[in-house]
Amino acid sequence: MKFSDNPQFKGYLAEKKQDIYQRTSDGVQETEPFQRLLSILAQCRRKVEEQDFRLILISKEDLSNLCADADTKAMNLFRHMTFLTNRTVLVDSDLTIQNSNNDPFPDSDNDARHYFASLATDDMVVFHVAPNATVNFFIDGNDYGDGIFYTRDTLTRYEELRTIEQLKEVLDDYRIKLTRQDTYLKFFVTKAGLRALRSLTSPDGDERTFLENNKHLLNNKPEELFREDIRNYINEHMKIVVTREVTMENLDRLDIELTDEEGKDLYFIEIKWVGESIGPNGDKKATKFNAQPRIKPNAVRQVISYIDELLKEDKNVKLGYLAVFDARKEDLEDTGTGITEDDVPENLHQHFHRFVKLPDFRVKNINPR
Repeated sequence: MKFSDNPQFKGYLAEKKQDIYQRTSDGVQETEPFQRLLSILAQCRRKVEEQDFRLILISKEDLSNLCADADTKAMNLFRHMTFLTNRTVLVDSDLTIQNSNNDPFPDSDNDARHYFASLATDDMVVFHVAPNATVNFFIDGNDYGDGIFYTRDTLTRYEELRTIEQLKEVLDDYRIKLTRQDTYLKFFVTKAGLRALRSLTSPDGDERTFLENNKHLLNNKPEELFREDIRNYINEHMKIVVTREVTMENLDRLDIELTDEEGKDLYFIEIKWVGESIGPNGDKKATKFNAQPRIKPNAVRQVISYIDELLKEDKNVKLGYLAVFDARKEDLEDTGTGITEDDVPENLHQHFHRFVKLPDFRVKNINPR
């Protein structure tokens, strides 16, 4: 097939159009001195280890006249006290420091990237050297390279994130978060909302008693609130790709899909709740769910049927989790108590070992507002 008749190739060219144009019109990054210095900087960082990021600025003219012994000069540069004590250095063709400063980089990766790009003027090339020896470079305000992080802070935050194997630990931390007022209040009807409900439904009753008896009442469509809150928490604390409401081929939706760091293994979480919620207009109680049959067996069957469907779609699904937010007025046993493979049809028994019922996420309106 001719490339001109290949839509995938045409699409690739369209995506790379700007990059191709910049490389062919400018050509700095295609020159021998540039490629040599790029390789030398990575080698020096591997030999002279450090935990911080460095910026090395060099003019295009000096770069084109790079010294023949740049590998030796670069090693001296990386060991120079001025280089070690400053984040940014300007060097000449001999890689001798001409100027330097230790100004902090912007906190966020995005702001840092824009700042570095702004330093890459018409006559200046900027090399961004990371602790892991990846080197990004900036030319004419555009960024290139294989590095992911631009600042030490963002790298540190990433390194502190948990892996998919630590999901249960992260969820245990989330349970603690659910006990904090700034977290749980968003799920429940406010006191003002309860007073309005009382005026419509029980105007003659004692207000204090009414508020106490109904403080467990959830906002309308609480499942959406629970799903977004736990999804955001996982996204902030784990090194995984978190996607919400993924549609499968049969048009069923996964509440939260988790993909490991390598993008190969698939996990998902189905969100359910038990308790009582208010109607969309705030004028009546709308929905009440108990553990049975809401969780056992309905939700169990749902999760395992999703596992079955994903496997039929040739997805590398590992586990399917069922997360239940328990906002029931009474303190009752876990909604997963007594679940067995007999709760699902016999043709789904083969997938039961991939099903995980997480301990309930107990959410209580301890101090209503």
